[in-house]
Amino acid sequence: MGKHGKAVKDGGRMVRDDSESLRKGAVKKNPAKPKEKPTAKTIKTESTVESVVPLKLQQLALNIFKDTFPEVLASDTLQTLLQEVKGRLYDRDFDQAFGRKDYLEAYSVRWSPSRALCYQSILVDLQQHLVEVFPACRSGEPSGARGLNAICFGGGAAEVVAFGAFLRFLRDSAQKQTPHDTGLKLEALTITDAVSETDPSKENISSTHQEIDLVLVDSADWKDVSSKLGSGLTVTPTLSKYANASAREANSALIEVGSLNSTFIMENALEMDRRRLLALIGGKTALITLLFTLNELYTASISKTTKFLLNLTSSTEPGTLLLVVDSPGSYSETTVGPVGATEMPKKYPMKWLLEHALLGTEAPRGQEATIPLWEKVVSDDSRWFRIHETLRYPIAIENMRYQLHLYRRL
Repeated sequence: MGKHGKAVKDGGRMVRDDSESLRKGAVKKNPAKPKEKPTAKTIKTESTVESVVPLKLQQLALNIFKDTFPEVLASDTLQTLLQEVKGRLYDRDFDQAFGRKDYLEAYSVRWSPSRALCYQSILVDLQQHLVEVFPACRSGEPSGARGLNAICFGGGAAEVVAFGAFLRFLRDSAQKQTPHDTGLKLEALTITDAVSETDPSKENISSTHQEIDLVLVDSADWKDVSSKLGSGLTVTPTLSKYANASAREANSALIEVGSLNSTFIMENALEMDRRRLLALIGGKTALITLLFTLNELYTASISKTTKFLLNLTSSTEPGTLLLVVDSPGSYSETTVGPVGATEMPKKYPMKWLLEHALLGTEAPRGQEATIPLWEKVVSDDSRWFRIHETLRYPIAIENMRYQLHLYRRL
């Protein structure tokens, strides 16, 4: 689900904080948090994580959006469409905001690019924890190792490009013998398509088998958009007629055809019962994601979302990972309670609700406490992803602030 927020200053550049919701008002202090499990890596102070993803690869990921939807980006109606989508998001009318093809495409070129870069950065940062579900994350792992099963609830445009770019990062890292990113000239990958640097990993795109099976599940119809972007991952970019010989020789698709298989399922996660989830997950260890989705599910219904998480727990195999990314602090609070003259509604932080469902071990008096079925691996309450100033895209894209939580099924 997409949101955007107020303008903020960053190093003399005017950017926007994409992590804030469309609600008005100042940021409130986070409520007191329960003590974290000592085995988890928990960060409670706001942090800015420097992306280790080469800038050249980040630019290639941005170019996927630019090259897939050039007509949308050049359209005279784009700004009008964006304002209409923005208004519906402000009103939390998600059925309308994501109910039209032109709205989905406008959203994809405006808000999905920064999300894709952020998600890719998160996957790269967490790769040491992903080894169990995706052995390719381990340096030197044979190319024929088991692939990744990834199921993205609320997934759409950003996830397709993020996982494709993540796969490219792993390939480049595995085959790169010496650093190639020093002195990189990003002008080579700007929107003019003029390329002057040799891509050292052209020969890296050599997979002969499927490495990532990506399943996107959302109530909005992202099938067309996700299919176009998925195809864009495997298309060799069109170069400028002025591109030099080295640029033409280095030019290649982001990943090879068949290395990432993307499937879209139009379905409401809150309506999926345990049997449906079992059929979807298929008894395999997987990476399951809820990227800027869980808070919206809680807003729709706390009880249904809790039931969904419990059904998800009973449907997953030990070793499965659950990655939750969402807006931080008060922007991920769900308000519940009676509306009365003297009573105030209660506000529940998304993280508290999530961990109550996944990690809660309290039992009624006289009964034994239940054994926890998930363990927290990484938790960060507030983190920034910042767009590097040298990256180029036809329209403005934002920095992002988010919270991140990774759990492993026991």
